[in-house]
Amino acid sequence: MSFKIFHGSIRKKLIILVLLATLPTFILYFYTEISNREDKVLRAKNTISRLVNGFSLIQQRVTESTHTLLKTVAAMPAVRKLNEAKAHVILSTLLKANPIYTNAILVDLNGDVVSAGKGGEEAKRLNFADRKQFKEACSTGEFSAGEFVIGKQSQKSIFPFAMPVMGDDGKPVGVVLIGVRLSYYCKLFRDADLYSRAFFGVSDFKGIRIFRYPMSEDVTVGLPIKSEVFRRAEHKGNPGVFETKDSSDVNRIIAYTPLRISSESPPYMYMFIGVDSSEVMEKANLVLLRGIFITLVALSLSLLIAWFVGGSAVAESIEKLAAATRRLGQGDDTLVSGVDYSDGEVGYLAQTLDGMSSLIHKREVERNEALKQLSESEEQHRILFENNPVGICLVNPETNIIEFANPAFMSLLELEDKQLGSLSLFELKYSLDAKIDAGDFKKNILGNGWNAYSVPCVTRSGQMIVVDIVSANIKIKGKDFLAGFFTDITARKHSENKLLEAKEVAEQANAAKNDFLANISHEVRTPLNGVLGMLQLLQTTNLNKEQNEYVDIGLRSSQSLMRVLEDLLDFSKIEAGKLDIYEKPFEVSELLKQCIDLLKVQADEKGIELSGQISTETQDIYLGDVGRLRQILFNLIGNAIKFTDSGSINIDIYSLPHRDTSKERLFFVVKDTGVGIPDDKIADIFESFTQVDGSRTRKYQGVGLGLSIVKRLVLLMNGSMNIESEPGIGTTVLICVQVGRNVSQVVVEFEEGESSAKPRNLNLLLVEDERVNRIMAKKILEKMGHRVTCAENGQQCLNMITKDSYDAVLMDIQMPVLTGIEASRIIRTSPEYADVSSTPIVALTAHATKSDMDAAFDVGMNEYITKPFDKSVLEDVLQRMIGLHA
Repeated sequence: MSFKIFHGSIRKKLIILVLLATLPTFILYFYTEISNREDKVLRAKNTISRLVNGFSLIQQRVTESTHTLLKTVAAMPAVRKLNEAKAHVILSTLLKANPIYTNAILVDLNGDVVSAGKGGEEAKRLNFADRKQFKEACSTGEFSAGEFVIGKQSQKSIFPFAMPVMGDDGKPVGVVLIGVRLSYYCKLFRDADLYSRAFFGVSDFKGIRIFRYPMSEDVTVGLPIKSEVFRRAEHKGNPGVFETKDSSDVNRIIAYTPLRISSESPPYMYMFIGVDSSEVMEKANLVLLRGIFITLVALSLSLLIAWFVGGSAVAESIEKLAAATRRLGQGDDTLVSGVDYSDGEVGYLAQTLDGMSSLIHKREVERNEALKQLSESEEQHRILFENNPVGICLVNPETNIIEFANPAFMSLLELEDKQLGSLSLFELKYSLDAKIDAGDFKKNILGNGWNAYSVPCVTRSGQMIVVDIVSANIKIKGKDFLAGFFTDITARKHSENKLLEAKEVAEQANAAKNDFLANISHEVRTPLNGVLGMLQLLQTTNLNKEQNEYVDIGLRSSQSLMRVLEDLLDFSKIEAGKLDIYEKPFEVSELLKQCIDLLKVQADEKGIELSGQISTETQDIYLGDVGRLRQILFNLIGNAIKFTDSGSINIDIYSLPHRDTSKERLFFVVKDTGVGIPDDKIADIFESFTQVDGSRTRKYQGVGLGLSIVKRLVLLMNGSMNIESEPGIGTTVLICVQVGRNVSQVVVEFEEGESSAKPRNLNLLLVEDERVNRIMAKKILEKMGHRVTCAENGQQCLNMITKDSYDAVLMDIQMPVLTGIEASRIIRTSPEYADVSSTPIVALTAHATKSDMDAAFDVGMNEYITKPFDKSVLEDVLQRMIGLHA
């Protein structure tokens, strides 16, 4: 009986002992699982917050790249001129290179489509005047974002942007529109591997749903999202997380972020990521339930073992277990129970307890290792913070007081440690010369997200420095701070200013060079015009053979001087990138004939045979810049004549197909038997102002521009050039240019345009201020059979033009009192000259640049002849123009 009482007592004591020993561990385990459950909900919020912020950064980069891309496109000349064909090429190329866009469209100020990247004629029937992005781009002149729309061309949900196209006067002439696909977020969202019932959504600034993934039956793109969801996102204005019911009436945890084009502009788009609250709780509860189950099973097992254990041996084992449990509770997690594991249920319980002790020990080791790593990480961050060359400070955003700063910040502004905790960010000494607006400065420094601002500052010693300030709102241990990063950019700013000054000096020097060349051209052409004109007049008189020879030599010398001047001007235009290529139909046979006829006299004088032939496969008429081709051949043949003392010069012309069937490659081969060029000098002859023989005693004269201009003209015509030479044997130059070949329709117009009106005597008004040129031009015109009246400036022209019926006016450009440009504008536009406003006006001037020609044509001049002029050219222009205006 006493044994039973003892055994029962043992059982009771053992049960009580087991309960007392294991219950704290079970309670601790249970409390840990409860905490893990709450952590899972918090981690879910943090996860979707980071994800939606990541998506917003992607969209912001898309917006920024779209802004840069549209700004580049809008600045292109073809787009600014609303050129339909060229704009289509630009826009379609843009779409091929960027599949993220649905379409790119150029519209005029009425919203009508000028050109589209795709869609063709169907797109041209659309109008975008009602679109928000179009209206804002026109009114603000800035890059603008739109709202939810169904693309008029794609018929899909897109998000549009717009960039105004500015004219020369700085006002909009059109708008480039582009639509961005949002479907690429589907893959990004799938790869995030969130909860199964999560969603990603986008709305515009009015809360209209633009995009939703995955879609559901009760969610429709184009309709407003739930008002409470949008109102909370719109009211906060900053990224955040909240819990509410969504459009599907499901309780959700929703993270959101607004997107802005700039920090001061309102949001143009909101992004949302939501997870089902019940799904998050299900996973958290599942873990909790699993822990409770394991706890109850372990506790029941312990009690069951205690119930069946009896006797002194059991009591001894239980005493060992109790002692081990006490030691474990006191923190000695390295000790074992000392009970034999094979001793039935007590042994199993001892094994379980020892396993728990081992697990606790392992977790304690892991915790200590984690604490050690955390300590090392904090030490690394502290060292990095204190030794960072960038000045860093932490500012209380409510008081603007600098609460903490690293040594670099204190040294940069020469502050003292005692000032920390009392010095305001806005009490730093900023330069008065900077004229910083305090509100603007505060908005940039204390704005949301990352901001950068360059500020001139004054250190305590009075030194002026320029500081680049980058700021960000951060949270440290639950407290909000403004982190400021101060970098001294004084040296960089100084270098930038030096570079800007150097750039301005270079631009001024380049402008001065261009002005100098233009003035030299005018000043040389004016007297040269008189010389050539008088020589041409002298040719019309009765001269003997010797006198004719002298006149001919004088004409050729003047023409050589003119070619040097033209080379200098062309070289200047090429260097400035302002030399244009003008394509029109030309005859290859006529081009070859002109080159040989004009240069044959020089070849005959040296006893050189000059010949040329055209391949039978080459057609006679192409589309290209015949003037530049003639210039190329003149330079090549002229060079060959100069460096060939005997033998021959031959010109071969042939063609080969081009991969574009509307074009053809035209080849010109100039082969001579001249002195040749050494191999080490071939590369140098293409350089400007360079000759093979640069000595003062060189045999062959020239300025060294011929081949340099030839090479650059060939490149401008999408061609290539090759040269082979051997000293004493000769030189072969091969050039290839790209020309148009489908000119059947153009040829008809070309042939019709070539037919000129029958020559007739004209009544002309010659406006020329330079006396020699006036006398020369008057004599040449009179010898042609025309009646000529002279005026010395534009004002005299206006006084005389209404007093007689003139067939044409020959107008100089640069004149005193009133220029030819101003006089022509008055004749074309003033009501006083309405009766003579259609009189043909021919510019007869020494100004030879394209800008001068454009200015003349802009005010209504009909033709443009540069001095010095050939009398046959002048007569041809007069007869052709009068014939067209008859």
